[in-house]
Amino acid sequence: MTYLALYRAWRPQRFMEVVGQEKTVIALRNALCEGRLSHAYLFSGPRGTGKTSIAKIIAKAVNCVNLEQGEPCNQCSSCHDINNGNFMDVIEIDAASNRGIDEIRDLREKVRVLPAQGKHKVYIIDEVHMLTTEAFNALLKTLEEPPESVIFILATTELQKIPATIRSRCQSYNFRRLSTAEIIARLEEVADSGGIKLEPEALQIIARRANGGLRDALSTLDQIYSYKGNDVNKADVQEVLGLVDDVFLAKLIDAAIDRNTGAVIDMLNTALSQGKEAQQLAREASLYLRDLLLYLVIGEQAEWSVVSEGSRPILEKQKLKIDKNQILKALRILTDTTDKLRFSEGQKFLLELAFLQIASLFEDQVIPVTAASTNVPKRSKTAARSEQVVKSGRAEAGDPLWGKILTGVKDKKIPTHALLVQGRLLGNKENTFYVGYKKGYKFHKEKMEEKENREIVKTVLKEIMGKECEIQFIFLDDDQYNDIIVKKAIEFFGEDIVEIKD
Repeated sequence: MTYLALYRAWRPQRFMEVVGQEKTVIALRNALCEGRLSHAYLFSGPRGTGKTSIAKIIAKAVNCVNLEQGEPCNQCSSCHDINNGNFMDVIEIDAASNRGIDEIRDLREKVRVLPAQGKHKVYIIDEVHMLTTEAFNALLKTLEEPPESVIFILATTELQKIPATIRSRCQSYNFRRLSTAEIIARLEEVADSGGIKLEPEALQIIARRANGGLRDALSTLDQIYSYKGNDVNKADVQEVLGLVDDVFLAKLIDAAIDRNTGAVIDMLNTALSQGKEAQQLAREASLYLRDLLLYLVIGEQAEWSVVSEGSRPILEKQKLKIDKNQILKALRILTDTTDKLRFSEGQKFLLELAFLQIASLFEDQVIPVTAASTNVPKRSKTAARSEQVVKSGRAEAGDPLWGKILTGVKDKKIPTHALLVQGRLLGNKENTFYVGYKKGYKFHKEKMEEKENREIVKTVLKEIMGKECEIQFIFLDDDQYNDIIVKKAIEFFGEDIVEIKD
């Protein structure tokens, strides 16, 4: 017997077998049970989400002689013929290759002919958005008032290209992308029936990369099974799909954050020498940064694209070393580079340049204290007093205490965390902690001075320090020095000038 691809072998034959699309399935099955089926339907949604499959189930249901609760029996001759593609009254049309007015005029003539084999003629027009304007116009009248024995089902992945005159003549159903959990459940069922052993991480990768399309997931599993056989692990999936390991990506981004350009170049060379595509590497790095951004913003609620348990420890450390704006800038660099790589021959050069640009984003994140940093203009007595802060009260770059404060604030209120993360912990004098904001972040400082946000930070400080603490927010101004940790502010922000705003 000829081998049947998994997505064809596992195509749903009844409504109850459809994965996801619960609302659509319930509505259509009820309409069949009550005899209220419309003459025209428009199914829209991403590829591989069940549009054509449900269209064929409807075609079977309206011609089935043993219909039960809206479900076709799959046993009668009509159901068998439709399943085998031999039923004369179910006509599938690919609008991408039959898009002209002549084909639609021919369809209009054939619509008038009574069903030859069943009770209803069903026209399934796939990718209907590909029809020309003239073809759509020729279809209008027939679509509005077809013979009683004819049902039209139009399917499209681009609903916005369908004329309003067509949409108004159809019942419209939008097919959603399937969740990762739904795809994993079906893949496990398919694997169990075929004796395929899939590692949990391999399942996760296949499901995530399907982007909500079950057909894509089954096609990928089919391809990996053909290559590897019954035992499939994470590395097999990455090799077949040309993906980069998420732990490698985490270390690559970490090297960029630490401005270790030598390590960045070495890692890129290693990946390219192993046959990884530059464009795919840039795309995978973008997805990793997307995961890092979502984790920074919403924490454990983030749904991962590439991150797995192996890279989570690195991700945890990175969220304390990077802020949202830096990630957004890095993402723009990588997405622009991904587009450029499609049309460029110098792919290695463009990729290296992109990561060096990303590394440069973090140059002002940690500024070591050098002899030059102490060579500042002579200060007043007030400024000199600021250097009397105890050494233990000074916040170092990447200070774990600042990380704990940010994490605690995020757990209590994410909007407050988004305001606070734009500042830097300068240090503390006795029981008062000082946070500085660069020029341009006046809004963030003023919002943090509001009572609700200030109290949240004070609560977190009490939990960490075990005692009541005060918090002061400092605005970096260019008029004069003030008496709080001037030297440390310069170390963090360069020779900006600090002033406490009461």
